[in-house]
Amino acid sequence: MSAQRFPTPEAFLGDRPIRVLLAGAGGNGSMLADGLARLDCALRAQGHPGMAVTVYDDALVREANIGRQRFTHVDVGHPKATLLVHRLNGFYGVSWEAEVQRLPESPPRADLVIGCVDLGWYRHALGKANAKRQTDALYLDLGNGASRGQVFLGHLGQPQSGLRLPNIYDLYGDGLLTGDDGDLPSCSLAEALTRQRWSINPLVAQVALTMLDDLLHRGGLDVHGAYVRLDPLSVTSLPIDPEQWKLLGYQP
Repeated sequence: MSAQRFPTPEAFLGDRPIRVLLAGAGGNGSMLADGLARLDCALRAQGHPGMAVTVYDDALVREANIGRQRFTHVDVGHPKATLLVHRLNGFYGVSWEAEVQRLPESPPRADLVIGCVDLGWYRHALGKANAKRQTDALYLDLGNGASRGQVFLGHLGQPQSGLRLPNIYDLYGDGLLTGDDGDLPSCSLAEALTRQRWSINPLVAQVALTMLDDLLHRGGLDVHGAYVRLDPLSVTSLPIDPEQWKLLGYQP
């Protein structure tokens, strides 16, 4: 079977704001949130009602986050989600919300769930908890290690009709439990940079935003995933193709 095209879901077409739940306001999450706000501005300029975003994160800003995430020294000790949303609301004129807690494994109703939590056990639990759930929600997962990352867009659970895109849990399953945590505690930015390249989070976030831009402005997607590397610099896409999925161990 050849590659297929996934059309933009009706929930994204503009009858109402797109309901987005963003899990994680750290390395990938803070970069992605800023991009979502800019994308929201672009949508509204075209007559679309934009996005209603809720950011979930139970973490506080640490010194090691400064320079790698969208926080500064005065933020240390304060909740990431609250700070990030407050600034985006003020700068872009949106009315987004923050929850100082981890996104529940059975999340509230949404059109798009975005996972920016580099904890393998959590990604596994989120995927497993929703594997049989009846929902049309999409699930965009971002993850990375020291110098490489991946982005996958799939369905959170089981859609009512149409092509179902496999998510990160479908493709990697228990392999997520052995995944690296990309935000290990560090005492300083200098120490953090010895563990993870500074440019990996912005690059992974930009790839994810490009996929969302295509979904919203080009009528759909021909690819639903990408592998990102810094050494050497490359981005390899994953087409919407059941034959490719089989190579990863997933049978539609």
